Amino acid sequence: FDYDSIKNIPDFKNFNKVLEFGAGSGRTSETILTFNKNIKYVICDIPPAIYISYQRLKVAFPEKQINLLLEIDKKEELERSINKNDISFIFPHQIELISKKFFNLTLGINCFHEMDKKTLKYYFKNIENISEYFSFTVWNMALVPYSYTLFRKFGNSLIVDNNDYPIGKDWKIISKIPNIFPCNMIKLLYKLNS
Repeated sequence: FDYDSIKNIPDFKNFNKVLEFGAGSGRTSETILTFNKNIKYVICDIPPAIYISYQRLKVAFPEKQINLLLEIDKKEELERSINKNDISFIFPHQIELISKKFFNLTLGINCFHEMDKKTLKYYFKNIENISEYFSFTVWNMALVPYSYTLFRKFGNSLIVDNNDYPIGKDWKIISKIPNIFPCNMIKLLYKLNS
C-alpha cells in the first residue's frame, strides 16, 4: 500500500535520490529498491532500528554498495559518500549538512507522530531545505505520552486537521488520502518550495 502511493508521485520514475526517516526494519526501502534499481537511497534513523534495516538491506541487496555514514561530519564528504553508495545510513543531526534540494523525495512512514512538536519543527525545516517532495503517513490523532512539560501533564497531542504538524506556508499539497490499513491514518504528499 505504501509503495502504491509513492510510485504515483509526479515524476517518481525520474527520481534518483530518496531519503527515508524512521525506516524501522527497512520494509519500505526494500520494496522501493526492488522495483527501482537506480535510486540512491538514504535512511536516517536512530539505534537500534538503523542497524536492523542495515542488516536487512545487506541481505536483500548483496550486490549493492551499502554503508553506514554515521561518523561523517563534513558536508562534501557526506554528499560524496551518498553519491558513491547505493544505500547509505545517517543519523538525524547529519541532515543539517545536506545541500538544498539534494533529494527528490523524503519519506516518513509511521514515524513523525511519535515525536514532540519541537523535534517535528527541526525535521520539517530541514526536509523543506533538502527535498523537492515530502510524503509522510501519520495517525489522524496521536498522543505522544512521554513528551510531558510543566503545563501539559498529558503530553503532546498531534492532530492532522488541527495543523499540529509544522507544514510550510508555501508547501503545495499534492494529495491527502486516508490510509487503507490501518484506517485511522492519513497519507500526505507535498511539493516543497524552491
